[in-house]
Amino acid sequence: MVVTGTSVAASEEAIRIAREYPGQMFATAGVHPHDSRNCTQATIPELRRLATNKEVVAIGECGLDFNRDFSPRPEQEKWFEAQVVLAEELQLPLFLHERDARERFCEILGATRRSVPAVIHCFTGSDEDLNAYLDMGLHIGITGWICDERRGTHLAVTARIMDRTNRAYLKRC
Repeated sequence: MVVTGTSVAASEEAIRIAREYPGQMFATAGVHPHDSRNCTQATIPELRRLATNKEVVAIGECGLDFNRDFSPRPEQEKWFEAQVVLAEELQLPLFLHERDARERFCEILGATRRSVPAVIHCFTGSDEDLNAYLDMGLHIGITGWICDERRGTHLAVTARIMDRTNRAYLKRC
């Protein structure tokens, strides 16, 4: 299991929890877009320091959330880009968040991500979003919304598309 870091403090706590279950739990170090308004010039050096812990397996949860806009969009963009650059520097995977920001998200990721694997967790997007992310070589994590008849019915179709895509990929390997 992976405990997600969503701020410097939450990343420290994620590492602490992971240490209680060595080899069973791991952590990420990152800043969620909702919390990017609280980032300072010390944030990236702190995440770099936290990422040296053996429990840390990815940078994130980072990304963009233009649905709720708890942090100003320019701040979200700045700190998302900085975390992608950090993941590349450290050669750690990315644990990504995106909501209602696909176009800008893809621009930033396309300009800064070179070689590290990445997963978009809690995916709730459209088929168009899915195809854009699969074209970028991203892994997709489906949210529990898939079981929610009020807001997740489209994800059942999306999951079938993902299954066909995965099967086609495996046949090519």
